[in-house]
Amino acid sequence: MGSCTVDSLCDEQTQDLVDLEYHMPAKYEWGPMIDRSEMSWHFGYSGYETWERQSQLFGAYDYNNRAYDLNTSYGVIECVPKDGCDLSFNITSRSSSTVESYAVEKNGIQLNDTPKVGPSYDDGSNDQKFMTPFGQNCNTSPNSSLSGVAVAGIVVACVVAVGAVVFSLVWYKNRQIQSSQAERGGVEVEETKEGG
Repeated sequence: MGSCTVDSLCDEQTQDLVDLEYHMPAKYEWGPMIDRSEMSWHFGYSGYETWERQSQLFGAYDYNNRAYDLNTSYGVIECVPKDGCDLSFNITSRSSSTVESYAVEKNGIQLNDTPKVGPSYDDGSNDQKFMTPFGQNCNTSPNSSLSGVAVAGIVVACVVAVGAVVFSLVWYKNRQIQSSQAERGGVEVEETKEGG
């Protein structure tokens, strides 16, 4: 088939090519195969506390709905949106011996940054979660800056609020002036009637 590159498979302007390869160990302490519940992975948007389906672009269950053979390599090549948001490859395994090795490439360049995120469950089970970042973080957090649209919206809201306050003050002041003129006008009319 030839080599797969971003320009031969994806729209270079709007998509990146992700190439995932992982190799299963020759021996596994829990049996002759590794069940899909023992090792799971997905590729999707980072910043989600849970591994919800909506944050995934694709995952292990899209390609393997049974078990993994021992001493076997698996691979996935996909085009993903080049939207600037933080995408990542995430893997969860029941033990450190579930996956022998894996590699994630972005447009042919291997990504080496694979930090351990920590246990998957609060009960202290042995599940391990690893993440390989694929892009820049778009998750809104307290430390992130506001987008240009958000800043423009805030400025417009402030201008409208100040305008409403100024309009209210001008209207109130005009009302007071009209009221005081009406009172003075009524006194003058009474004076002329008494004098004439």
